Amino acid sequence: MFNPPSRLKLAALTGTSVLALALVPAVHAQTAKQPEAKPAADDTITEVVVTGQRLSNANSILAQKKATAVVNVISADDLGKLPDANVADALARIPGVNVVVNQETGEGEYVSIRGLASTYNAYSINGVRVALTDASSRKMSMTVLPPNGLKAISVNKTLTPDLDGDAIGGSVNFVTPTAFDFRKPTVRVFASYGLNDRAQKQDEEAGSGQIQIDGARKFGDGRFGLFGSVYYGKSHYTNEESENDGEWEPYRWRKDSTEAIDSRSMYLPGIDLDFRRGEQKRYGGNFSADYHSEQHDLYVRGQYAKLERTGTNDYTDFRSRTTKRLTQVNLEDTTLLQPEQMITGRDSVKGNIYGYTTAQIVDADKDGIITDADRKSSNSYWSLFGRSGVWNPKAFQFARTHESQDQESSLYTINAGGQSRFERLTLDYDLSYSYGEKGTPLYYSIGYNCDKCSTDPMFTSTGILWSSADPRFPLAQLPAYATNVDRRDDLLPFDGASMNQDKQSDARTALKLDARYEMSGLIDYVKGGFKYLKSEREYDYTPVWEGDLSGTPLAGKSLGASGLVERQVDGFFKDRYYYGSILSREKVIAAVNAARAANPVTYSTDDLNSDDKKGSETIYAGYALAHIQSGDLEVIAGARVEHTKVETTAWIDDGTKSGFGKTEKDYTNVLPSVTAVYRQGQNLIYRGAIWTSFSRPEYANISRGESITRDKVTQEIVAISRGNPDLKPAESVNFDLAAEYYPDRSSLVSIGVFHKKMKNFIFTNGRSVNADTKEGTITITQPQNGEDATLTGVELNLIKSFEGLKAPFDGFGVEANITSQNSTAETGLAYRRGHPISFLQAPDLIYNTSLTYQKYGIEAKLSYQYQGAYIEDTRDNAVDKWVQPNKSLDLHTRYTIRPGLTVDFDVQNILDGHRYYTTKGRSPSYQKDYMEPGRNFILRLAYSY
Repeated sequence: MFNPPSRLKLAALTGTSVLALALVPAVHAQTAKQPEAKPAADDTITEVVVTGQRLSNANSILAQKKATAVVNVISADDLGKLPDANVADALARIPGVNVVVNQETGEGEYVSIRGLASTYNAYSINGVRVALTDASSRKMSMTVLPPNGLKAISVNKTLTPDLDGDAIGGSVNFVTPTAFDFRKPTVRVFASYGLNDRAQKQDEEAGSGQIQIDGARKFGDGRFGLFGSVYYGKSHYTNEESENDGEWEPYRWRKDSTEAIDSRSMYLPGIDLDFRRGEQKRYGGNFSADYHSEQHDLYVRGQYAKLERTGTNDYTDFRSRTTKRLTQVNLEDTTLLQPEQMITGRDSVKGNIYGYTTAQIVDADKDGIITDADRKSSNSYWSLFGRSGVWNPKAFQFARTHESQDQESSLYTINAGGQSRFERLTLDYDLSYSYGEKGTPLYYSIGYNCDKCSTDPMFTSTGILWSSADPRFPLAQLPAYATNVDRRDDLLPFDGASMNQDKQSDARTALKLDARYEMSGLIDYVKGGFKYLKSEREYDYTPVWEGDLSGTPLAGKSLGASGLVERQVDGFFKDRYYYGSILSREKVIAAVNAARAANPVTYSTDDLNSDDKKGSETIYAGYALAHIQSGDLEVIAGARVEHTKVETTAWIDDGTKSGFGKTEKDYTNVLPSVTAVYRQGQNLIYRGAIWTSFSRPEYANISRGESITRDKVTQEIVAISRGNPDLKPAESVNFDLAAEYYPDRSSLVSIGVFHKKMKNFIFTNGRSVNADTKEGTITITQPQNGEDATLTGVELNLIKSFEGLKAPFDGFGVEANITSQNSTAETGLAYRRGHPISFLQAPDLIYNTSLTYQKYGIEAKLSYQYQGAYIEDTRDNAVDKWVQPNKSLDLHTRYTIRPGLTVDFDVQNILDGHRYYTTKGRSPSYQKDYMEPGRNFILRLAYSY
């Protein structure tokens, strides 16, 4: 739980701040004499010429100074100043933004803005709402977009009526360059090569490389312009992860997933050790064709990005196994002694005889005495099935599994439009199309598991105890006879194999028109507009095959005799573990394909269709606003109206018949807002906004998909699980207040306070928090709207260059930002009522701090990033999954060899720390996942002329 607002931390200002909206046209503006953004007349600087990263900061500060809303911008120059793999990692350096990591690759994938998860934000490229390819939510996976070929990334944290209103968190816009961002014909070439030290240590492919070429030219008396950019990159990753296998459990037996447990004393069933390796290819580009005249500006812009990931995960599994236990007649009885204390004899057939009475323990075989033959209850880790039971696992398993982790993602947008000026009237118009896909072309898995050895004393005589001197790396305490089980592939029989594939797509068509009319007097101008957007989504999951290896040369063979093992890995997590066998991807694929040919599987229509779904969302929006100017006071007031119509089609199974069912829903949101800016002289600015916004329910939650559970004897319906097409959108009233001080062109000090008050808040992040209701004897489980929720935070920002001081200090500068926030909401779960928790993906503290240097043709930036703990998702018994604080130290250096030619050397993750560390509950004592990706070293060359 976050600290209350009164304790919001206002310490140590840090990091990368608001960066230039005006383009610094090249990463190498300093050396290549690229065009600088021209300041407005009242901001003209006649002193020393500012270049390089100082120019980037100066233009950033100028952009923020002129803005009305609260906006942060990362310029093209700054996108190249740190070794970020994709735009999500780059965005994490903005105040109030944190990144959610992809567990497989260690790269950032989603972003949270001001405590609101990715699903509560809006995403655009050149103002075009991009296709969303997450199967169940409104999150944007950013792994497909590298930080290449962009002019800037802007993050709007407050909204005016001319912006889409479905962004409680904020809106992110990726902007690509045009030829009019350059003063003269320009060609630029960027090339880089990198190494990952963790991959090198494990003798895996470690190199990465990338090349980018772009060019810009104006012609026809400067009226026409063409810009184009293409890139291709390949990288390899290797990461090591320890993760718990089976949730941490309390010492005493728990009845179900909803009762409260003692989270201070929990036991670990087991762990997996994951060894991931893979290759990623990213390629694409963008273009812009523009025409500028005195009256009309016209454009056609396009962007394409493709990600191809070929990866594998080998994971081992050490885990205590559940076994059958004696069941208490009265589950609430806490007075019974443990079974070992109650043994009174032994029967050659029925095993141990116990001194319990049939009034205490269920007599399953009805023979009047309690013996091991009465162990017929659900499998359990506890000594008894009931309140007298305590943690006492009796068996363990060891397994090895190999699976592919391939992914193909693509995203493209194209839009055409322009601006026309007719005296006082200005028209902006745009027609756009965006299409995205994300999926698994083919997924392969094969497993070998000692669970098949149910009679082997090695595995059936004891459970596993764990030593956790370092909770990130639990160590199995096995009996002497089992200590080398991880080196005994001959003990592992075949367990299963499968193939499947899936694909999610989204196609979006949009048309918008804005009209601005210049006034005179108090009202500076009025503006209105209309927007139409239609999104069409489809998700298809196809089971391809599942079965065994009979009829192939591997039938009946253990892992040791299978020939699938590629090699042995010893030094895992810096020699903390012996890992053992990893399997050959090519041999596994060949074995699964051979098994499929020998044992073909035919799937029913239900099997093929049950997970498929599609839907469309049509949005009609209109707005009107007035811009008021009175001396130093500037006000934008108006309202936006958005009408949403949703149609979904999903598989419905009522227990007797099945088929696709369709639902329709529509709703309207009215969104008034007032934004004000007061400029006190040239250096001090105050900003304030009261604005409204909303977020549409997740796609997975509004689907009509339904499944029925019937009593096995009577066939009567006892439970229904289904989506909820009647969910309301979450709505928020937002308050922002900020003060900014600009002591000089290159410096900024600011503080901002924000507060959000929400209703109908749906406590989810791609998966629902279900609420059960009763209709007679039938339990209906479906997502429900939550109650009120609040979010309060403070952002502080500092950018300061020390130019003008005496050497050697004149080369240095600092950049810093800090965000502290507090959120609280009810989950919607009845058993948690009265115990609100913080939002998902909402850390209480985020800060960035950088020490910069620029002198003698050298640029350097040493950056430290901290992201506090947050809840990733809700879990059973109100003990949730927490992401522990993440810390990263990164270095960027650049040297100008000659004008137009620079060389960079970057190091990512200097401290070689974790990239993903989660726990069961907030305490770091109960490890959930811990992953280290190693360090990346990158050498980059850039040439422009």
